[in-house]
Amino acid sequence: MFHMMKPAAGARIYSSQVLDRVVQILDCFGPERTDLRLVEITTATGLHKSTLYRLLEAMRAHRLIGFDESSSTWHLGMKLFEMGSRAVERLALDKHAHPILDRLADVSGETAHLCVLDGSDVVYIAKVECTRTLRIPSAVGQRNPAYCTGVGKAILAHLAQEQLSAYIAETPLRPFTKKTLTSASELKANLRQILAQGYAIDDQEREDGVRCVAAPVSDHSGHVIAAISIAGPTMRVTKERVTELAAHVMRAANEISAKLGYQIVVSNGARNSAARNGARLNGAAR
Repeated sequence: MFHMMKPAAGARIYSSQVLDRVVQILDCFGPERTDLRLVEITTATGLHKSTLYRLLEAMRAHRLIGFDESSSTWHLGMKLFEMGSRAVERLALDKHAHPILDRLADVSGETAHLCVLDGSDVVYIAKVECTRTLRIPSAVGQRNPAYCTGVGKAILAHLAQEQLSAYIAETPLRPFTKKTLTSASELKANLRQILAQGYAIDDQEREDGVRCVAAPVSDHSGHVIAAISIAGPTMRVTKERVTELAAHVMRAANEISAKLGYQIVVSNGARNSAARNGARLNGAAR
């Protein structure tokens, strides 16, 4: 059952009774209350023991709560740690990316974006506008299919083979323009090229008249977690400028990755091959 909570600053806030109780249970735990018995949680929440037990078992099934058989106590589950780590990683990504996106937009003269993969789409989580009158229509929070965007393909190129196969099997490759890649073989070939060269291009695949150059961002472990790009009208982002712009984008992506703790190590892997190409182009642009 859903009900409205008291609005804050004019906002309409809805809640679920079950969700409210789950949060109430989680709030019982703290730095000095890491392990609690059922009776302690009952006292703290005011919930009936049978209701509380059903909720705890449901939370346990989703790894939000754990149970220690030896002490008969409940504790916070590892799922919360995993989710919290992702939230912290997102905050760090935003924090480190913004000043670098500012510089990228300035040096390229085009709009810079930071995106993450969410399901079959990319979500724009940061944007720095260029100062030109003609700009690309985009917004933070906007979603686009990954297969026809530079940022999306930059991330897809670094998925494990089984993840990429699942993505292609589950995602209809519908055309947005005449240049959209709509076959699995075309997309896979393009992703191999992206992996080799270190950057991706959306050459009017999502929208006519718009060209985008993108590069992947890695976390401290080397996993690609995001991508950045510059995008602009084809009259400015010409094919002749792609190599130059790719150098700027890859340099910026490598800088964000370094801020997140990633150290590029030369090896025979495809990921590092892309990094070497990025370093080569970065040097050429200096």
